[in-house]
Amino acid sequence: MPPRNVDLVPDILRIIFEIAARDDRRTALKLVVVSHLVESWIDILLYSTVYLYRQRTANNFLRTIETSPTKSRAFFAKHVKSLCILFDMPANHLVRITTICYGIENITTWFLPSPRAVVPTIPLSYLMFCQWLRPRRLSAWHGVLESPNPHFALPFFSRVTHLTVVSIWEDWTTWPAFALPSLTHLSLDFTYGSRTLSRPEIEQIAASLGTILSACPQVCVCALRVDQPAESASIVALMERVSDRRIVFFRHSEPFQIREAHSEAEVGIWRELERAVRLGRGACLKNCWLGEGRPALGREVLSIARA
Repeated sequence: MPPRNVDLVPDILRIIFEIAARDDRRTALKLVVVSHLVESWIDILLYSTVYLYRQRTANNFLRTIETSPTKSRAFFAKHVKSLCILFDMPANHLVRITTICYGIENITTWFLPSPRAVVPTIPLSYLMFCQWLRPRRLSAWHGVLESPNPHFALPFFSRVTHLTVVSIWEDWTTWPAFALPSLTHLSLDFTYGSRTLSRPEIEQIAASLGTILSACPQVCVCALRVDQPAESASIVALMERVSDRRIVFFRHSEPFQIREAHSEAEVGIWRELERAVRLGRGACLKNCWLGEGRPALGREVLSIARA
């Protein structure tokens, strides 16, 4: 008589293969040739997050989702959850991707627009909205957040809970009121180099923060990323000007690291910012972790100070 737990073997094997695949993408690509069963497990992980670094990777991905003989469009609609666009992607290609991968929950657009790029006549967020896309986490340096108006009133933004804005403060302070109905976590850029901001500039930033938080009362964390020490005159001036206890200032020692909306590193940043808000006014923290969110002694990645 076979042991009763024999049915657990495939489940255990799947866990082992998935751990190996998550740890190293190259290993994952090798595992898919082990068997059709293992391939079905690993493919779900491989396609859960899609990185589009350049036009060639976008073309390859489009060819896969539109012509794959082994995977249906329903597979991509169900399993592609995170999309990272790291180059100035043609709008029509984005439409083709989101038409099929309409289950995307996390979007990162991180690139400088090309001087020769054709500016779309309608915003990318509207193009995505046309495909019924409702992401929950957004991290954007250009792309879906376009100046002078990101068009936050579009249904595309209606379910966004976590929004990371990397656009310079001169941009986001001039945007129309956010008024995002589901927004709970907001990160804004407050970098200004070595200069000292004028009083009118400080007043403009403070007024914009007040307008945003009034329009989004459900926000529990409003983080301002700075590039100067906490005692810098402009940071001190803004701290004195704002009184909302949800506002925290933080400095990342790796300012050029892409803040991927879906990543464990981003989850770790939000966790520490939430902790800073809970500690209350006057708290000052120095927190350390690697890019994946693991503790790392002696390597400061994030410093947080309460407003």
